[in-house]
Amino acid sequence: MAFTSHTAWAFMLYQFIYFMNPLGRWWSYMIPSISYSFFTVILMLIVFTWKLKEHSQNRLMAAPQFKWIFMIAAGYAIASGYASLPSVHSDATINFIKMVVILSVAYKLVDTSNKLDGILYAYIAGTAYIGYLAYQVGRDSTGRVEGIGTVDAPDSNGIAAAIAPSAVLCLYFFWIHNKKLAKFSIAVAGAFIANAIVLINSRASFLAIIGGNLYFLAYMFFSSHQRTNQKSSAVAVVFMGLIAASFLIDQTAIERFLSIKEQEMTEEQQTGATRVFFWIAAMDMAKDHPFGAGAAGFEAHAPEYLPEDMDTGFSRNRSVHSTWFEALTDLGYPGIFMLIMLLYSSFWATRQTKKELARRKDFDNYYKVVAIEGALISFIIAMSFMNRFRAELLYWCVLFTACAYNIYVVKQIAEEEPANSRRRVRQTRSPQLKGS
Repeated sequence: MAFTSHTAWAFMLYQFIYFMNPLGRWWSYMIPSISYSFFTVILMLIVFTWKLKEHSQNRLMAAPQFKWIFMIAAGYAIASGYASLPSVHSDATINFIKMVVILSVAYKLVDTSNKLDGILYAYIAGTAYIGYLAYQVGRDSTGRVEGIGTVDAPDSNGIAAAIAPSAVLCLYFFWIHNKKLAKFSIAVAGAFIANAIVLINSRASFLAIIGGNLYFLAYMFFSSHQRTNQKSSAVAVVFMGLIAASFLIDQTAIERFLSIKEQEMTEEQQTGATRVFFWIAAMDMAKDHPFGAGAAGFEAHAPEYLPEDMDTGFSRNRSVHSTWFEALTDLGYPGIFMLIMLLYSSFWATRQTKKELARRKDFDNYYKVVAIEGALISFIIAMSFMNRFRAELLYWCVLFTACAYNIYVVKQIAEEEPANSRRRVRQTRSPQLKGS
């Protein structure tokens, strides 16, 4: 399909293989032990080179997000000279640079609205597969689902954060499609995704899925840009969502969600082992390491900054449990600044994209961009409670915003400029022709 249909299929295949994680599944013994993601990246590079002239029109720096992605990569490369855990940092830097190459090629390949839809569908398909795995495996004795993660998100919290943003995309496509088969397919995918979130029991992802979907529904109901029967559709979607939730959510999930505040208070009273104390330690560490301590820098120095009487379990070398403070301790003050600017530039780009689409009254794509914003918001909420600074899904969400900005703003302006130039030429020539 990458050769016969469109080249973005290569990245779509990469997305699905990311979630399939072939060598990490129980059926891996039945297939060759090779790096499947590596070969999909090779495919991406081949089809990109094959149509180099066509894809060279997508300038990376036209999307402001890539400037900050490149700067974060440079920050990790520079930190290699003083990282506290050189081998860990080296692996993290190499993997991050590989991801930047993949993101850059993907941005080049995805240059139309249909291709953007394609990679969003591929993301949904991958997360639905994770949902199917969660349904197959079920909860363990701790009330969680383990062993269904991906290479960079092997634990339950990490994979829950990876699939949570897809829920708002399911909501958008279910609402926007008119074909019954498409609606049914999206509904099935959404059911598996929502069920997986419940089974995994990640409180951060509960908050993420609520935040992202509420953002989208608020736009549907309160935005001045309305499609036909949009407000009634929003009410219907909320009603159906509540009915579905009543079937999916069980007592275990309810108790875990309601325990967010309870557990924090109990731990603080008994041991003080709350995330807040880790975050305070991270800020103290930044004073001594203003440029960070490299990948896993907090783990290396945590014993020096955590209170001595604090019960941290089996080890005092613990992660900081927040992407914001991971950026701060990995790359110092420049790291947290670059993360903030990366996200700011993403929302700046989507805001410009929405303005352009509203001007053209293209409300179907307008709400697609709103859904992409909701997906990014979902991941931001989840990553605030876990280390996801180098997670693929964070940068996929940023990639979605960059592709939307390129397709609906940059390329649109480029297409309108020649027409405007011809119009100006006709206007300047008409008085001369009339006079002659």
